[in-house]
Amino acid sequence: MLTKAKIKEILSSRIEEIDSLSIPHFSLLSDIKKAAKRIKKAIQNNEKIIIVGDYDVDGVSSSAVMHLFLSEIYNNFEIKIPNRFKHGYGLSPKLLEEIDADLIITVDNGISSFEAAEICKQRGIDLIITDHHTPSEILPEAYAIVNPKTSPDFPFKEICGAEVAWYLCAALKHEMKLKKDLREFLDIVAIAIIADVMPLQNMNRVLVNMGLKRLNRAISPFAKAIKRFFNNEIKSVDIAFNIAPRLNAAGRMDDANIAFKFLISKDENEAYRLYLELDKLNNLRKETEKNIIENIEIEEDNFILVKGDYHEGVIGIIASRLVHKHNKPAIVFSKNGDLLKGSGRSLGNIDIFELVSECEELLEGFGGHKLACGLNIKEEKFELLKRKLNEKIKKYNEKDFFIEDFVLGEIAFSEIDMELLDILNSFEPYGEGNPKPKFISTAKIEHIQNLKENHYKLILSQNDIYLPAVIFRYDGEFDEIITFKFSIEENNFRGRTIQLMIEEIL
Repeated sequence: MLTKAKIKEILSSRIEEIDSLSIPHFSLLSDIKKAAKRIKKAIQNNEKIIIVGDYDVDGVSSSAVMHLFLSEIYNNFEIKIPNRFKHGYGLSPKLLEEIDADLIITVDNGISSFEAAEICKQRGIDLIITDHHTPSEILPEAYAIVNPKTSPDFPFKEICGAEVAWYLCAALKHEMKLKKDLREFLDIVAIAIIADVMPLQNMNRVLVNMGLKRLNRAISPFAKAIKRFFNNEIKSVDIAFNIAPRLNAAGRMDDANIAFKFLISKDENEAYRLYLELDKLNNLRKETEKNIIENIEIEEDNFILVKGDYHEGVIGIIASRLVHKHNKPAIVFSKNGDLLKGSGRSLGNIDIFELVSECEELLEGFGGHKLACGLNIKEEKFELLKRKLNEKIKKYNEKDFFIEDFVLGEIAFSEIDMELLDILNSFEPYGEGNPKPKFISTAKIEHIQNLKENHYKLILSQNDIYLPAVIFRYDGEFDEIITFKFSIEENNFRGRTIQLMIEEIL
């Protein structure tokens, strides 16, 4: 049976703590000084600079950081965030048709933009690529490439695109001898780190902690709007399950520039209006996703591949849902003429990027990392890709498919008090690399309240100790005595109390 002391010991052992002074220096990123010098030259010569972002939260956040930094020192620049449906991903030849520039800087994309890099070279445009995605053995031909995964001296490889953009701002600040506190962008950077599921270890943990503090102080107009919407302390879980999905919904269902404008808003009321618009798009996304999930058919393969006339903006989420439902990697393809656009998600130790790259000869293009990928393929090659991936995945064993549950163990109600809650809060932020602790216990149900549909509030008792609990999406019958898996939450409605969040009745 777990005690508070044991819980503290377990949580302490999995955290790699560093202080803010130990964050790796920008100079450890290869090519970053070269990139900063070129940007300085462009500013001095009044050259046209175009920043090319991406339509997910990380790409939009990266674009926002660059915009907010550059707008204080230069005005001959423009942010271009591709439209998923019109341009496709990243710096594409199609997007380049709309760009007239002397210097292009990518953020959160570009490491696989070989054709676009060649077009830039032909047009005499210098290209600086800043990215964090896994590169292939050959790199695009660019003026500079700033990526932790192409930087032998950079000690922590798993950072997101917004962090790389933030580092580029630091290098430019140094190069131009500017007086600027880059900590003012950490609320945006923290959102990107969590949304892009970066491990909350090392420098990521430090930056997220600093960013959450700034976010909760509501200094930026967008943060004020979020606080108006939530009206309580924002934690990492709120970003992961509430804020990030709304920001992502813009690029999925309409245009990512809505999310970008929200992050760079100068007025709180305007930011709040944009956040309400993002909320509506997120509700539309959920409805679209629900309709697809209800009608999708899955074959009994070890690697799930499905195609259909699906909304392109939600295929990544559908893939993620299939992974967690079936405990198998999944790629969902949306039809676009004779081309299929796919988004894949993985689990456990299964490297989806490596598996897909082994089928490169079948693809029209691909990119990504261990747990997620994007790819294009002609429809006629779909069945062959399906057979190949299901053959190649056989090299993994059953343990590689395991999604760790992070249950610390069994706990008695007598140990669940405000002291334990304070211990759990002290190990925030929780997320990838530092998952929120779960527990198991057995208790008697004293009272059941139906909140709505199949969501319930319970009063549980164990040895004369009573605790409230909530369970969502529960379709079964309740026994008088239940054994259940749960996390411990803080409820701030009318004071500070404990609430158990039941994940599963065992």
